[in-house]
Amino acid sequence: MAQRSTYQTKQKTLVLGCMEAHPDAYLSVDEVCSLLASQGHEVGRTTVYRTLEAAAKQGTLAKVVGKRGDAIRYRAWQPTSDGEGQLYCVRCGEVFPLACDTLQEFASHVAEHHGFAIDRSRTVLYGLCAQCQALESESPVSLAAAAPR
Repeated sequence: MAQRSTYQTKQKTLVLGCMEAHPDAYLSVDEVCSLLASQGHEVGRTTVYRTLEAAAKQGTLAKVVGKRGDAIRYRAWQPTSDGEGQLYCVRCGEVFPLACDTLQEFASHVAEHHGFAIDRSRTVLYGLCAQCQALESESPVSLAAAAPR
């Protein structure tokens, strides 16, 4: 298979610029397309997807994969967020940054006692956000059934 070019196109620049303009948001491909369209830029969904995937592989975007059927979400990587993990709500699909000293302590424990270096930037914890916990009593969701496979 031929290797894709790595040159910078106007469309790639627009996609990456959109991500940089929303540094605290975890955006899906469709959300990026909508944001660009609202600014008068028509960029194909495939181009947006490929650009986000390439940036995630290069480490310039954080990527969170949800349960089957949920959109993959991306967030601009910021040097100040080094070591952040992500919290993923299995009910509503929201993703929140996890900047917590306990995650660092856990990663240190695993490295020291198990000889394994955790990439905290790619660590995702699945559960329920505060709002969905409040809804839990109305319509329970099984965390095991909702977790990605």
